[in-house]
Amino acid sequence: METVKTPPWILNPSRSGDVVGSVGSCRPHINGFNAQRMVAIRRGLDEIAVLKKVTISNVALMGTVGSRAGTKTSLESWSFQTVDKQTVTAFVKASWKDPVTEELFVWVVSK
Repeated sequence: METVKTPPWILNPSRSGDVVGSVGSCRPHINGFNAQRMVAIRRGLDEIAVLKKVTISNVALMGTVGSRAGTKTSLESWSFQTVDKQTVTAFVKASWKDPVTEELFVWVVSK
């Protein structure tokens, strides 16, 4: 059995001066890869908010609709950021998907 080699940034996203890095992750999502990626990014941003002492509130509404053909689930999500007259910008520096668990890891960096 081949061992899975994880990128070093997953355990050490770094913090240097004004640059703050964090890692968000998400297991496979019912709504596909794009939803999985958005959840991982949001979790990375949440960690940056904690490190920078910024408040971020996430609200998610999930509803299920049934019909004879099957069931459809929808998810809506909003992110509210409150910063004391500051702008916080962040970008995705790297991402990696574990080939065994299919968990997506996203490295988010903010200046």
